[in-house]
Amino acid sequence: MKRDAFKNLSNFPNEQTAFSLALLRDGILNDILDDDADDILYYAGKEIARQFFARTLDDIQDFFAIAGWGDIEISSQKPDRENWTLTGEAIKIRNAAIEKPSFFLEAGFLAQDIQQQTHRRTECSYQIEDKNKVIFTVYID
Repeated sequence: MKRDAFKNLSNFPNEQTAFSLALLRDGILNDILDDDADDILYYAGKEIARQFFARTLDDIQDFFAIAGWGDIEISSQKPDRENWTLTGEAIKIRNAAIEKPSFFLEAGFLAQDIQQQTHRRTECSYQIEDKNKVIFTVYID
């Protein structure tokens, strides 16, 4: 049911701005969730992946674009690890507006989605490479 709702929502132009996304995610949610923000956002990302399972690389890329999370591509793939690169205007704006923006929501999504694709346990970490790029590493057991 929720996946169908996602498909319906994806037919509308994306009116979400990077600023409003940064305001909610890096401002208000961090204030409300305080010290638990990173963990909660990570598990929220996993829950999003359960509800909107992206079965292919193209599906993951489409989901990130529609969600306003940026442009993502796989940069390397090994049996026990995948590296993903996230770029785009949303990343530039969040890095410019916030001293340390959180990308745990995206990390949780990638971890869960790759786990569902591979049927193997996963974890995901990230590193802000520069003001224009975030590198995610998905570790696969």
